[in-house]
Amino acid sequence: MWIICLKLFAFAFVIAISAVGAQEADHPNSRLLDNILSYVDREVSPCDDFFSHACGKYATKHLTDPFTEITQMVDHKVNQELLTLMGELEQRSREPGFNKTSVEAKVWSFYRTCRDASNDTRSARHYLELVPPDEGLTWPQYTPEGRTWPSDRFKWLETLARLHRYGEVNILMSAVVRATPNNSSEYRMDLSMPSLEAKEQRLRPFTETMQVLAVLGVEPACTFLLTKEMKTLETALRNLIEEDDDDTDGQYMTVLQLERRTGAHWQKFIEILLGHPISPQFQVHVENFGYFKGLVQLMDAKDRRVVASYMMTRLMLYLWDETMDSQEPIECVKDVRRNMNLATSLLYKERFLGSAGLLQRYSESVVQMFNQLRLQFLRLVKRNRLRLDRSQRRMITWKVHNFVLNIGNMPPNSEHRTFVSQHYASLGLSSADLDYGRSHLQLLEFRTRQWMEQLNHSPHRVNDYFYITDSESGMSSSPYYMIRQNVIIIPYGFLQEPVFHPDSHDVFKFSLLGFILAHELMHAFDGHGVFYDGEGNFSEMGQEIGNSARFEAGLECINRNETQYLNERVADIAGIHLAYDAYFGAMSQQSRSQPDFTTMPLKRIFFLNLAQFFCGDGASTNFVDHDTDSVRLKQTLTNFVAFNEAFDCREDRQGLGSSSERCQLW
Repeated sequence: MWIICLKLFAFAFVIAISAVGAQEADHPNSRLLDNILSYVDREVSPCDDFFSHACGKYATKHLTDPFTEITQMVDHKVNQELLTLMGELEQRSREPGFNKTSVEAKVWSFYRTCRDASNDTRSARHYLELVPPDEGLTWPQYTPEGRTWPSDRFKWLETLARLHRYGEVNILMSAVVRATPNNSSEYRMDLSMPSLEAKEQRLRPFTETMQVLAVLGVEPACTFLLTKEMKTLETALRNLIEEDDDDTDGQYMTVLQLERRTGAHWQKFIEILLGHPISPQFQVHVENFGYFKGLVQLMDAKDRRVVASYMMTRLMLYLWDETMDSQEPIECVKDVRRNMNLATSLLYKERFLGSAGLLQRYSESVVQMFNQLRLQFLRLVKRNRLRLDRSQRRMITWKVHNFVLNIGNMPPNSEHRTFVSQHYASLGLSSADLDYGRSHLQLLEFRTRQWMEQLNHSPHRVNDYFYITDSESGMSSSPYYMIRQNVIIIPYGFLQEPVFHPDSHDVFKFSLLGFILAHELMHAFDGHGVFYDGEGNFSEMGQEIGNSARFEAGLECINRNETQYLNERVADIAGIHLAYDAYFGAMSQQSRSQPDFTTMPLKRIFFLNLAQFFCGDGASTNFVDHDTDSVRLKQTLTNFVAFNEAFDCREDRQGLGSSSERCQLW
């Protein structure tokens, strides 16, 4: 009998051990470490080529995945989760009592319209019929047969205002609302010349423009001559931009003054743009007055049909760029995110972070880590490598203390459900007629109206601030720093593996999300951010620091391996040192003791996990306003003594390039 009992005990013991092993394997520490090691190519020395060592197997592992690096991976996960949510909304929309004016109903309406609307409602002609140059006036090519387009009824400036109601269209000019330099809570309307430097900001090449005009309904026989005339007009615009030699910060003018000095009806332009009457004394900030004077003269001299066709073509290029142009469910999720970011953020939070205080636990862990990073930077300020005087140190210290970490891009002091419901209260979306173009234009106009309303109500940077996202930032889950508010925003979707887990070891937290937050924090003190104080206002003292010999020498040193994106490199290099020192220098000895889930030294884990942010297999053209990931990782770790120690590298065998001098800014 005792033999049977012994066997049963042994069997139970084996089951218990297996269960413990399974639990350990399912712990976030094990998952995160396994993910790191799955990318490592052990045949490449970390001292010779750390990017290839840490990321060498990334491409193979993700060969069939629809993303090329970690931020795209997170966005893909968020999109998949929102796709699940859309399926749930579909079921709820059929239930009795479904509130058709709720945030959920408006999100579901646009998603369903994107998915089920006919292709006719996405056509260029449909868009252009919804956005005519004026009431009762069509675009030239839609003139009924046998009639002549009534060019005398075309008022270019009024049409321009109508087009600008759909966002930053960059047609003939820029009209945006932004904070004033000396008061980040006071907004003004800025009028400036357009940007035509990048090819995507201009008409397409000649043959492509002819094809675009044909798609827009222009008779094939007319496309060559019209393209030639539109190209001539755009060249004249570019010449105007180059001729503008006004290098001042612009000037404030009343609308009446602007009208008298240019001879154009700007009051009508602004009234159409804002959607309400204004006084002739309404002030605008004109950044390129010479351009506007020349613009009015140019428009008055050009054939109105050519001007209208140019504006129409540029509008459609903008609108095509503002849509995913697909009825695939996952693409429609992206369309909803880019057009209704605040709504999708709320629904994501409630559905995926709303249970059992999950968001609070995530937030507390992130805030605690950010406070450690903040304290570590204050230690650097105290060491005073830049030899700042007492007033300058006080200003920098105040700015550090005045940082706001906004998780979710929601107003901190508002009840989120109520706030978002009120935000979209005036948006009347209906999926009854399934008209994609109409719904899309409604959302673009709604967003522009929210931007413009900041003229009347500027949110307090702490209590009720949220960022009205553009289309690109609306689709992204990556954190970003708002320089004029001194706010770092972390979208909800970013708080997930492999970037972050609240129950993971601190070495994982600080080496990845910690680095990312430190990177954003350092943007507040890079070659641009240092000029602004703790409330986002331009600071003469900050200008003194930024123009000081030691600060400029630090920037010059960091730029020895020249980059177009110096401030990004500053944030990378200073950010990794900040995250490393905050963890290994400031954290308790207990948190830095060897964990039981691995025998790998913590310092190696730190750098291998850091590399996850840079691992990828995308084309070099994918990198916007940044160096490639391999270059960034290489420059970030150049002459980093702690890295050499972690992997037993000799300084002359780093494979990281550069001289032996370690560059520091702060």
